[in-house]
Amino acid sequence: MNPLLSSLLINLDGLSDEEAEDIVFEKYVELYLERGSPPRRMGSKIAHDGTAVLFTESRFDHAFFTSSDKTSRRYRKDVFVRLRGALVAWIGPVIAGQIPGSECWVIPPKNGRQDVRNRPPNRFYLVPEERYVVWLEPAQDGGWWFSSCYVAGLADVKRYCRIGRRIWAQKISRD
Repeated sequence: MNPLLSSLLINLDGLSDEEAEDIVFEKYVELYLERGSPPRRMGSKIAHDGTAVLFTESRFDHAFFTSSDKTSRRYRKDVFVRLRGALVAWIGPVIAGQIPGSECWVIPPKNGRQDVRNRPPNRFYLVPEERYVVWLEPAQDGGWWFSSCYVAGLADVKRYCRIGRRIWAQKISRD
């Protein structure tokens, strides 16, 4: 594992799911939200190419929860995912292009969405060694909205890369 990423892991061992969720939420607020009051806090970070990435309090559940019933209620988001939570501090360095070997891809919007023809592509950052992805959605002003982050399955990473186009890669130093 990359030493910087390793140093950013949050240890959630020995905590209940509720305690772990509280700690991760506090870290998310500390790292990514700087203005407003609950439940409408917002913040921004800068991506590798200088564009703004906006974060909202409301995306926390989408990013760090999954469905307890992926068959009939796959979009429910009712179970906290400890692994996603432990990686909360990875988002900023990944989108800023600070992680050697990381990549940025553009992905066409899903066919099921309205206005798919007029919608700009989504962006995802990938740390291939970890299969860690950060998804961004286009904002109307040309920036991005943080959407989600997780460790993806190998088949998913291959599919994303097959349908997408890599637009940037952080070189790995040979030193």
